[in-house]
Parts: sequence; structure tokens; C-alpha cells
Amino acid sequence: MPERETKSETLQACAPVTVGLLVVVPIERVVKHLEVGEAGFWFSFEKEPYALVVRDAGGTRAVNVAAIAVSMEELRERIPDLDALLAPARI
Repeated sequence: MPERETKSETLQACAPVTVGLLVVVPIERVVKHLEVGEAGFWFSFEKEPYALVVRDAGGTRAVNVAAIAVSMEELRERIPDLDALLAPARI
């Protein structure tokens, strides 16, 4: 039985894909596990798709892997650089 067990979860944005005025930013969920015991420690990471953020002429929206709408406000809180990734490119 581990003496101490911790788990942390974060969301992170991947590199945006831009085609014309369309910008798509994949969002992934990363979970870190750590267990410390008498015999040593064990750690693992999980990384999985979480959502897609899409910005086009119709606005900005996000859907999860089940194609259900995700709150943009929540994503902005959890991924501080998200708006910078969605900003139009300046030439």
C-alpha cells in the first residue's frame, strides 16, 4: 500500500492548425500519477484528446471528443495562453 499517492490533471493546447481564416486548436488532457512507498516510488502519465477549439467567421467554439459543447470560459481559465493561440496572424 502506498504511503502517499497524488494525482494532478491539466489541460494543454497543442499547436494550432490554420487554413485561411479557420483556426483549429487541439486540447489534450494530461494526468500525472505519483505513488511513494517504503520500497520506492512509481509514477505514470496519461495523455488523451480532450477537445477541439475552432475559430472561424462564425466565432469561436469548442467541442469535446463526444462532439458536445465545452465552455470556452472554462478552457480560458485552465489554459491561459489559449486566446493567444486563437488570435489572427499578423502579417
